Amino acid sequence: MKLKISIIFSAIVLLFSCRGDEDDIQVIDQVLKLYVKDAAGQDLLNSKIPGSYSSVALLDQLDETTANKPISGQTFLKDADTVVYMDYAAGAIRQLKDSISPELKTYRSRFIIRYSKTVNSQTVNDDDIIEIEYKWTPSLFQLSKLWYDNELKFTKTQAGPNIVTIVK
Repeated sequence: MKLKISIIFSAIVLLFSCRGDEDDIQVIDQVLKLYVKDAAGQDLLNSKIPGSYSSVALLDQLDETTANKPISGQTFLKDADTVVYMDYAAGAIRQLKDSISPELKTYRSRFIIRYSKTVNSQTVNDDDIIEIEYKWTPSLFQLSKLWYDNELKFTKTQAGPNIVTIVK
């Protein structure tokens, strides 16, 4: 009986000693939702709508081994209004931009977003540049700013989502 109680007590102590401190958890907030529309509000990422792009590719500009290396990691989803958006979680190289202290670092990614569509039986590409800045602390890694063709389009707010709408 004492042996069973000792084993149960040891198991309980072991379980509680393995629990991590909640302060050790780093929150990751890096997913970007990118909407692209024209001046009339037409969804340009829905390939089923005439005049929209038939495909979108991302090409990493910071990859040192391959110039404009294709990036995977994006998906195309529909929101509640059935508008298509690009859901980009990661995939591009993250380059350390600066390290203010061991507790605060800034990273950046830079890539081409290549939109393609067929016009008069020819494929036409339209390239734009996206640069994303990320902030890192031991407790948080988050997308903090986004530039689209060198124009600041997004700055992170306290608890807001990472949603950017581009008008082309």
